[in-house]
Amino acid sequence: MAQNQLSQLQQGYPAGPQQGYAAEPRSGPVPGYAAEPRSGPLPGSWRGRSAYLDDNPAEDDIGQAVADIALGAAARFIGRAVSRRVQKTYTERVLPTLTSRGETMLREQIAIAEQHPDIRACLTDKVIFLAGGSRVLPMPNLTGLTVQQADALVAQLRAG
Repeated sequence: MAQNQLSQLQQGYPAGPQQGYAAEPRSGPVPGYAAEPRSGPLPGSWRGRSAYLDDNPAEDDIGQAVADIALGAAARFIGRAVSRRVQKTYTERVLPTLTSRGETMLREQIAIAEQHPDIRACLTDKVIFLAGGSRVLPMPNLTGLTVQQADALVAQLRAG
């Protein structure tokens, strides 16, 4: 299983299933709340304002519309700039670090599996044991398990 994940990671595929909204199917109608119609005036619409409250509604509406357009354009420009910077940082710094850590962890798990082919784990009871053995140990955190630690665990299991 670790070898399969490592090959997927090296080919650029995400390791493991998608979670949350990204895991939902993309075809067909839009699911749930996103498909519900919205009521009321559109955001930024002038129809929601009362003409009786303004001294000069036509001038006010035009000025407000121009201000809304200018502020919206400025916000989109700033948002795109921030988004590009965050994406660049993620792509250049975070992603390579995560990928190398993931590869290191998978290579360690592969080395443990090759060196100790008789070691087994029960995910329900969260224990490890040797095939055909009668002793069990609590399952360690497998993401940080080194070959030396696995050797020590197997020696404990064989001692009994």
